[in-house]
Amino acid sequence: MIFNNDAIKKELSGLLDTSRQARRHHLIFLLKIALAMFLILCFAGFAIGIGFVRGAIDAAPSLDILDVQPQGYASQIYDADGNLMQTLVMEGSNREEVSFDQLPDDLVNAFIAIEDSRFYEHNGIDLKGILRAAYVGITNGRFSEGASTITQQLIKNNVLQGGYETSMADKLRRKIQEQFLAVKLEDQLGSKETILEYYLNTINLGGNCLGVQTAAHRYFGKNVWELTLSECTVLAATTSNPSRYNPLTHPKENAVRRKIVLEKMYEQNFITYDQKNDALDDDVYSRIQTVDNATSGSTVFSYFTDAVYNQVCDDLQSKLGYSASQSYKLLYSGGLQIYSTMDPSIQAIVDEEVNNADNYISSTGSRLLEYSLNYALTVCHADGSESTYTENDLISYFQSEKKQATFANIYASKEDIYRSVREFKASLLISGDSVTNETITPILEPQESVVVMNQSNGQVAAISGGRGEKEGSLTLNRALHCHRQPGSASMIISTFAPAIDSCGATLASTYYDAPYSSGNQQVLNWWGNPYLGYNNIRQAITYSMNVIGARCLTSLVSDSTAYDYLELFGLVDANVFESSASLASASQSYTVTNEMLTAAFASIANDGIYQKPTYYTKVLDRQGNILLESVPSPTRIIKSSSAALLTNAMEDVVSSDSSYYYQYGITPTGKLCQIDSMTLAGKSGTTTSGSDVWFIGYSPYYTCGIWSGYDDSKVLSNGTEYHKTIWQKIMARIHTDLDNKDFVFTDELESAKICSKSGLLAVDGVCNSSSSNASVYTEYFAPGTAPTSYCDRHYALRICTESGKSATKYCPGDSVVQRVYLHIDDNDLSSGTTTDSDYLAPSNLQSCDIHTGDSTR
Repeated sequence: MIFNNDAIKKELSGLLDTSRQARRHHLIFLLKIALAMFLILCFAGFAIGIGFVRGAIDAAPSLDILDVQPQGYASQIYDADGNLMQTLVMEGSNREEVSFDQLPDDLVNAFIAIEDSRFYEHNGIDLKGILRAAYVGITNGRFSEGASTITQQLIKNNVLQGGYETSMADKLRRKIQEQFLAVKLEDQLGSKETILEYYLNTINLGGNCLGVQTAAHRYFGKNVWELTLSECTVLAATTSNPSRYNPLTHPKENAVRRKIVLEKMYEQNFITYDQKNDALDDDVYSRIQTVDNATSGSTVFSYFTDAVYNQVCDDLQSKLGYSASQSYKLLYSGGLQIYSTMDPSIQAIVDEEVNNADNYISSTGSRLLEYSLNYALTVCHADGSESTYTENDLISYFQSEKKQATFANIYASKEDIYRSVREFKASLLISGDSVTNETITPILEPQESVVVMNQSNGQVAAISGGRGEKEGSLTLNRALHCHRQPGSASMIISTFAPAIDSCGATLASTYYDAPYSSGNQQVLNWWGNPYLGYNNIRQAITYSMNVIGARCLTSLVSDSTAYDYLELFGLVDANVFESSASLASASQSYTVTNEMLTAAFASIANDGIYQKPTYYTKVLDRQGNILLESVPSPTRIIKSSSAALLTNAMEDVVSSDSSYYYQYGITPTGKLCQIDSMTLAGKSGTTTSGSDVWFIGYSPYYTCGIWSGYDDSKVLSNGTEYHKTIWQKIMARIHTDLDNKDFVFTDELESAKICSKSGLLAVDGVCNSSSSNASVYTEYFAPGTAPTSYCDRHYALRICTESGKSATKYCPGDSVVQRVYLHIDDNDLSSGTTTDSDYLAPSNLQSCDIHTGDSTR
C-alpha cells in the first residue's frame, strides 16, 4: 500500500465527511425530539386549558338564580363601647325601580357610549374589545383597559359576586364563567332592553344612590325621564367610581369624566356637535341638590357614621381590591359588623357644645346667630322649556335689580330667607310658568367643626361636621371635606418644627419683629402695632407672632424644607408653591381640613410620631372572620426632643401667666382654653382676612381641633374668640374624671438660663436689669444645643445722673448709676422703629462735662 500525500488527504477527507454526517444526523435527531416535546407540551397545555375552561363552565351557576335586585344581610356599625350606632340596609328609599320605557334615550346612550359602545352588536362578550385590551396591554406592558360588557358587569356583580378573588386562577375562572354566562343570559333573555333595565336599576351612582331613578331625585329633584342630556351625562360619568366622581362632593372630577362621556356620545353619533357643546356649556352642577334624599335606613347618618362608612369603603378598595360598586354592595348587603372608634360620651359632649347657641357670643356680648341659604328652583315655562336658579341668582337679583350692592347670602332669621325667596320668585314667574322643584335650606352661621382624637393610636373619638340639624346621610362634613386656610396655626408645622428639628434653631433663637415684607407681601402681626423688636421662637409661639415666623422661615428654613415637613405632617393638600412669608403667617392660599390639622398636632403630642386618623378598629364578615383591621402604623416624623420642645412652648400658649407685653394688649393667645388641673398645649390660628379661626390643642390624653367660620368665607367681624370657649368646654368635660399628668417624651432635655433678646446665656445684673427690656428665664434645649456663650445684645454703661452723660472718674459715686442698653444690628435697625428702639444708647454719647478734672481742683 502506497501512502503518499494525496492518498492521506483523501482518506482524512472521507473520515471528516463521515464525522460531519454523524453530527448532522445527531442534530436532526435532537431537533425531532425537541419538536416532539414541544408538540406534546402544546397539546398538553391545550388539553389542560380546555379542561380548565370546561371545568370553569361546568362550575358556573345556573342562571335561574339571576336576581338584579339588592339582596343580602344588613351591616351594623358599633361604637367603642359596643353599642349599635347604625344599621346599613339596602331596602327602603335608596332604590326606586323604573322600566326601560321610562328611561330617556340620552341616558341609555350615555351609558352605552362610556361603558359598552358595541352593546347592540355583541352577544354578551365583546371580542373586539378583548383584542383591543390585549393589544394595549402587550404593547404598553400594562393591562389597564377593560373589556367587560354591560352584560358581563351585570353577571359579575349580581351572579358571581366577582372581584373578591385572591388568586389569578380564581380570577381567570370567574372571567370565563362571566363570559359564558353573559352569552347565555343574552340568549335566554333575548332582549338588550331588559339587560339595560336591570343594569340601570342596579348601579351605584354615589351618595347612597342605587339606580338612576334614585340618583335623579337625589341630584336633580326630578324623575329620571325628565333629565336633560347634560344631567344624563352627570350620572353616566359617576358609575365607574361613585366615590371619586360623586357630583355632589367631587363636582370637578365628575366634570372631567362627563366631558369624556359627551365626546364618546358625539363620536358614536348619539348626539350632534351643537348638542355636545350646549351640554358642556350648561352649569349643571349648580342645580345639584345638597339635601340628601337617599338615606339608607330610617334615620340620617351622624357625621361619625359618614366618616366610618367612607373609610371602610375606601379601605375595601385600596386594601382588598374591591371596586367601588362591590364595596358599596358589601357594606349594605354583606352582613358586616363594623366596630368604630367613636366614644359615645365624648361624641355627646361635642354635639352638645357645638349646638349650644349660648356658646356663640360675640366680643360685644351679642349672640352669633345668622343663616345662609342653599337654594334650588326649577321653573317650567308654557312652551315646555325649563329654567333653573340657585342662591347665586337670588343674590344677583337683589344686588343688580334691587340696587342693594351690599346684599349677601346671610340673613338674620329664617323669616328673612323666606321673604327674600318670595320676592325673588315673584320677579321671575309669568303667566304659564309652574314651579316643578324648589329646595330651601337655611344653614346656621357661623359654622363649626370639631375633631377629637387619641394621639397615641390615631383613633378618632368624636367629630362634628357642622352646627345645626344634619338633614341627610353622607352629606357635607366640614371636619373632613372643607378645606380652609389654617392661619398662623400652621406656623408650628411649616416653620418652627423644621427650624428646631433639622435646621439648627432652638426655642431661644431670636429674630427681629419689625416692619417686614417678602416680595410684594407685607407680613403683619395679629395685633397690628407696635413692633416688639427681638423675640425668640418660644415667644413667637406664645404670642402668635407672624413676623418672627416669617423671618425664621426666610432666613433659616428653605421653602422646599417647609413643604417637606407639611407633607410629613399629613398636610398633603398644601401643594401650591408660595412665598416663604405666606407659609409662616396667616395669609396662605393653601388649605387644610380640620382632620388633617388635628392629626398633625396629634403627632407632636405623640412624641413626634404621626398616626393616620382612623374611624374603625375592625370589620368582620357575616361569618365573624376579620375582613379589615385598622392596625396603627406609627411613623416618626420629627425627633422626640423636637416634639418635647414644641409642646413645652405651646404649653405657654394656654397656661402662661406672662404679662411681658400686657401693656400693649398682647397676651398668650390660648388663655381662654385653660382647664383647671389638666396639662394642656396648643396653638391658635386666624387668617389675615379674619374669615377662619382655629384652635388646635392637646392634653396627655386627647388632641382636639376646632374650626369656625362662615361657609361662604364671610369675615367674622363680631368676635373671633368664641370658638376657644367651645374648645375649653369640650375638653374640660372630656377630662372631668381623668388624672392630671405631664407630657412624656423619649429624649431628655437640657436647660439653661438665657436672655430672651439674644438667646444666649444671661449676664446677671445686666440682662435682668429693669432697663434691659428683656426677659431672663430658664429655657429647654435638645441635648448638645444649649448656648455656651453669654449675651452679646446687652451692655452696661456708667451714667452721671447730673449731666446725663457717660460718667468719668471724676463723677461722685452717688451721682453715678449703671444703665443697660441694647445693641440692635444695623440691618434690623434700618427696618423700622420697635419697642427695642427706646433701649438704644444715645447717639454720640459724650463724657460728663460737669465733673471734670478742673472742677475738682
